[in-house]
Amino acid sequence: MLLAATVSAALVGGALVYGLDHGQPRIVKEPAPAPGAFPVGQPAAAPAPQPAAVRAAPPPPVSAPSRDPFESLSHKVDRLGRSPDPVDAFAAYQLVTACVWARDHEGWMAHHILPGDRALLPTPQQACGDIASDQIQSRLRWLERAALAGVHHAATEMLREGPDGLGLSNSDIDAPENASWKLRVEAALDAGVHTCDPDSLESRVNAYESGQGVAPDRAMALTYWVAYMECRQRLVGQPGTILSNAGSITQRMGRSLTADQIAQAVAAGHALARDARPLPGDQ
Repeated sequence: MLLAATVSAALVGGALVYGLDHGQPRIVKEPAPAPGAFPVGQPAAAPAPQPAAVRAAPPPPVSAPSRDPFESLSHKVDRLGRSPDPVDAFAAYQLVTACVWARDHEGWMAHHILPGDRALLPTPQQACGDIASDQIQSRLRWLERAALAGVHHAATEMLREGPDGLGLSNSDIDAPENASWKLRVEAALDAGVHTCDPDSLESRVNAYESGQGVAPDRAMALTYWVAYMECRQRLVGQPGTILSNAGSITQRMGRSLTADQIAQAVAAGHALARDARPLPGDQ
């Protein structure tokens, strides 16, 4: 039987060779390459991952992607807070602050937000997950590290939080015991100016135009306004509706200035925006 099988295989093989050599159609079809396979001659690799489903909403403002799809909120906050990147530190602050807001406003939402609208807001259980109390206590430290590095929106968040995270009042700004905090906020706003942070620039505009915390200076206000305009346009890619009243605001600021002062202020604003550099991964 072994001899017969061998002879039979030889005859079948010979028939295939005969058919191929004499123009007969192939009876063995080559298998189609697997999707994502490398061309012949290139080293094989693991198949490319399938494309993810389209997101219904943009991802949360966290610069570093989760290394574990099942990563808990506590682990994510810990990872971001330990990262040397100040953008990650701000993301850790945002996650913890969302938890604090949801927890503190749970009763308010139950009485003032319609049931259908409440579904659009995270519950304390969703926002907090397993976030620990020591992480909540660390949120202002993460915020200040991000603000002093110039992370966008961080300086004005630091100002809004106040020295103790309970909000800002006029008495807080001038209180002697908060002098160190006030200096750190000023340093954070300066850092934001040099990373093209519109919030920091707008804060400078308001301060110099109104004289709040500094001596009134219309020329400086105009300089920061020009830089604010350019940074806003750089971030959005084109002028938006928020910039539509720019001409009237520029005229108001320059009303008490000479033509030379206006020209110098505008040139300084252009230079300030040109030299500003956002941090990598910042928004």
